[in-house]
Amino acid sequence: MIRKWLAVALFTCSFQALALQDTPELEASSSHYIKDDLFIFMHTGPSRNYRILGSIEAGTPITVVSTDSDAEFTEITDDDGREGWVESKFVSNTMSRAEKLPIISEQLAENQAELQASQSDNARLRQQLNDARQQISQLSTENEAQASEIVSLANKVESANKDELVMWFTRGGFVAGGGILLGVLLTYFPKRKRRSSEWM
Repeated sequence: MIRKWLAVALFTCSFQALALQDTPELEASSSHYIKDDLFIFMHTGPSRNYRILGSIEAGTPITVVSTDSDAEFTEITDDDGREGWVESKFVSNTMSRAEKLPIISEQLAENQAELQASQSDNARLRQQLNDARQQISQLSTENEAQASEIVSLANKVESANKDELVMWFTRGGFVAGGGILLGVLLTYFPKRKRRSSEWM
């Protein structure tokens, strides 16, 4: 059992040696996580020499209690309520991928729902636009038909006016001709002689 723990400890130390980097000062808060792609051991004190309480998997949300800058260890409480110390360089205030995944999935589902709603609205608006274009085309056709009918009626009215004018001129000509003819005929009738009113 001891050999197994030693092997795990050596394996962890090799991971920690590859992950050397400067760690900013950590403030006590609950918005911290164990960095992704690794697991670390929790110790009873701010050093690897303290007893190991157990391991913490990558992405686990933790609460930072305090920080020992000299030893570069941070006191934490994990999501199981365990309290212990871990190396500060493995503590991050960036949300882990494991925590982000449900949020991203939810946002993706919301965006897809909004996209589908937008596509549905666009389809409805396109249908309305097509209907409006058809109505405009129909009204244009009716307008052209009405304009053609108006022109036809105007031509008929103008033709009727001309016919009526010709008829009146014709009637006037007949009346004038009849008057002239009557005047000529009257000149050919013999005049009556007047009786003499004096006694012989």
